[in-house]
Amino acid sequence: MVASPGRCEICYNPATIYCLKLPDYTVGQADIILFILQSCQNPITYLGHFMKGIPYFIEYQSYLCAYRRCCHQARQKVSIFNLKLRTIQHLTVTLQVRLIILTPGFAADEHDHNCIPALQLLALELLAKRVDLQIVALEYPFRDEPYRWHGATVFPCNGQNRRLLKPRTIWRAMRSCKRIVHEKEAAAVHSFWLGWASWAGEKASKRYNILHITTLMGQDVLPGNRLFLRGLSAERCQRLVALSRFQNEVFEKSIGCRAGHVIPWGLPHEEIPTCLPPERPLDVLGVGSLVAVKNWGKWLHTFALAVETNPGICAEIIGDGPERDELEQLASRLGLEKNVHFAGNLPRAEVLARMRKAKVLLHTARFESFGFVLAEAAANGCRIVSTPVGVAQELGETAENEENLAVLLLNSIEQPVKNQPFIPFLMRATAEEYLRIYADK
Repeated sequence: MVASPGRCEICYNPATIYCLKLPDYTVGQADIILFILQSCQNPITYLGHFMKGIPYFIEYQSYLCAYRRCCHQARQKVSIFNLKLRTIQHLTVTLQVRLIILTPGFAADEHDHNCIPALQLLALELLAKRVDLQIVALEYPFRDEPYRWHGATVFPCNGQNRRLLKPRTIWRAMRSCKRIVHEKEAAAVHSFWLGWASWAGEKASKRYNILHITTLMGQDVLPGNRLFLRGLSAERCQRLVALSRFQNEVFEKSIGCRAGHVIPWGLPHEEIPTCLPPERPLDVLGVGSLVAVKNWGKWLHTFALAVETNPGICAEIIGDGPERDELEQLASRLGLEKNVHFAGNLPRAEVLARMRKAKVLLHTARFESFGFVLAEAAANGCRIVSTPVGVAQELGETAENEENLAVLLLNSIEQPVKNQPFIPFLMRATAEEYLRIYADK
C-alpha cells in the first residue's frame, strides 16, 4: 500500500490517499470505484469487508484508490456511497472461476516457451484475469509430479505419445480432474484438439455436471480424424471453437456442421513492438517445424524460382524436424546453398527478433487452422506471402502454385519496409471471449 498526499473527493480538504493493489482483483477505470469508503473511519479495513461481500471479481486495469475520511462533512454524506455504488453496472463483472484445461502437451517449466506458444499466452492472460487455472497435460511433459507454472498448477499424465500407455494416460487425466473438482468446484473444462483430451473433457463434464468446450487446433478438423469426428451431435458442435473462418469451413466440409464459435488467437500486448527498424537485411523468412504438413519442399521450390529472377536475395528457415536432412539436400540440388540458411530451433524471443529483420514471411503449409506464426510475423512488420490457409488471406497475399507464390514474393521484397506493426488480434480479447463462454453455462 502506498500513501500519498491528496484531497478528499467530497470536501476537497487535504487528505491522505491510499493506493493499493488487491491480490484477488485486477483494477482499472478507477474513477468509477472512487465511491469506496469515502465515508468510513477506516477505509482499508472496510474495503476488505466490502469486497469479501461481493461474489464477483471486478476487472480493471490500474489501482483501486481508497480515500481516508478527512473531515466531519464527509461523515454527513454517506448517501454518496449508495449513489456511486449504482455505477457498478458500468463495470465488466465476471464470475470468479476455476478452469480446467485439458491438453495433449504443455510447457515443462516457466522457461519452456516453444511448447504450444499460443496456449501458453492464453493461459497467462487468463491468469492475469485471476482465473484459478488447473492444467492437465496428457502426453507432455515427460514427468509424473504436479508442478507450478506462473501460479497455475499443471498435472502431467506422462503419456509420452505412446499408444500402449493410452489407458493409463486417460485414467491419470480423469483422476486429476476428480482431484481438482473435489478440491473446489470448477466452472468449466476447456480441452484443446478434438482427440483424447476432448474425450476426457466430455467424460469429466458429464460426471461432474460442468461445462465443456473444445478448441479445434489443427488437423483434427480433417476427415482423417474419423475416430473423434464421427458421432458429433449438433449440440456438441455448439461447444466447439474454431480458430478461423477457414478452419470452420474445412470442419463443415468434413462433417456437415460448423463449430459454434470462432475465436482467433491473439497476440499479447507486451510483445507488440512500439517501433520497427528502418532496414531489414533478411529478404525472406520461413518459420515452423520441418514436417510434411508445412510443405517445405514447395517453400524451397518457390524461393528457387524467385532466385532465378533475383539471384542476390537471401533467406533463413527457423525450425527443426524429421525432414531437415532431406530439405537441406533439396536446397543443395536447387543450388540454394548460398541463399538459404537453416537456423534450427531458436527461443521464441529470438524468432520474434528475426522477424523484425525480415522483409517477407513465406509460408507454404498444406493446412493451418490459424497460423499463429502469420500473426506474429505481421505484428513484427513482415509482409505475408502464403498458401491460402488459416488467417493468411486476412494478413497478406496468397496463391496456390509455386509460380504465383514466387511472383508475390518478389513483389513483396521490392515493397517499402513497413514502419508500423499490423495487429490483427489481441490475446486480451481472446481471453475475454472465452470468459464469456465459461460464464454463459
